[in-house]
Amino acid sequence: MDDFMHTTITMMTPILLAALGGLFTELSGMLNIGLEGMMLSSAFLSVYVANISHNLLIGIAAGLGLSIILALIMAYLSLNLKANVFIVGLATNLFASGLTVFLLYTLCNSKGTVFFPKAPKLDMIEIPVIHNIPILGKIISGYNILDYLAIVLVFVCFYIIFKTPYGYHLRAVGKDSQTAVSVGISVYKHRMIAFVVSGLFAGLGGASLSLPLQTFVGGMTNGRGWIALVAVVLGRGNPIGVLGASIVFGIASALSNTLQASTDISPKLLLTVPFLVTLAVMIIYSTKRSNEDA
Repeated sequence: MDDFMHTTITMMTPILLAALGGLFTELSGMLNIGLEGMMLSSAFLSVYVANISHNLLIGIAAGLGLSIILALIMAYLSLNLKANVFIVGLATNLFASGLTVFLLYTLCNSKGTVFFPKAPKLDMIEIPVIHNIPILGKIISGYNILDYLAIVLVFVCFYIIFKTPYGYHLRAVGKDSQTAVSVGISVYKHRMIAFVVSGLFAGLGGASLSLPLQTFVGGMTNGRGWIALVAVVLGRGNPIGVLGASIVFGIASALSNTLQASTDISPKLLLTVPFLVTLAVMIIYSTKRSNEDA
């Protein structure tokens, strides 16, 4: 049971981090569907730079930098050039997929899996005070720093969104941008900041995939950015709701891994479990919303 819980939290982390970033753009009225591409680009660059620099922080900073650059490009195209934000998001995902394959082949002479032995590993942290707590200690200890950071950021985001002027203004922009402008709120500024935050969080999500394994695999995000978007929708504008949805998807991913190791069912079929759960949850959510609106 403890192993299953640890796997759940580990699987949840990249989804939660990306979803928290997507939440800011969703609240601004421009949902960023480029999370998948931002995560993927950060996953590659963070572990690659960590490998050549032998420094974990430099690697993470590089991954975040690339992810934020992609977010800024998206914001410029959407806000300045008035391009459709969904088309721009799709283009970002496609660009990141091609870019990582190109860089992987150019820099590492591989199109598949590359192990980076010189990249400092993102190790698990054992906090004695927490670890010694009966029963609960084994569940909430033994994760890496990004796993813990993801949980902390949920409450940081909650405070920012509901307790700060920026959060009030951001929600106002998302609900009615014209009214926000009439009272002196800059729609452009708040949406630009929201895109940057989404790039930052998606970058952390990507780094949390590759650094613990010291490995990059082509397409290793495997749809987590899309699942994060579903978590944003299910969260209904609240980071706590996003956390709850991310836990559900983390459980589905952990179940998929557990079944692959313990049953004879085709692994290819079991890999679909998180997406089937995502589909089922969206159907239930949509049905519930339809009943509420009726």
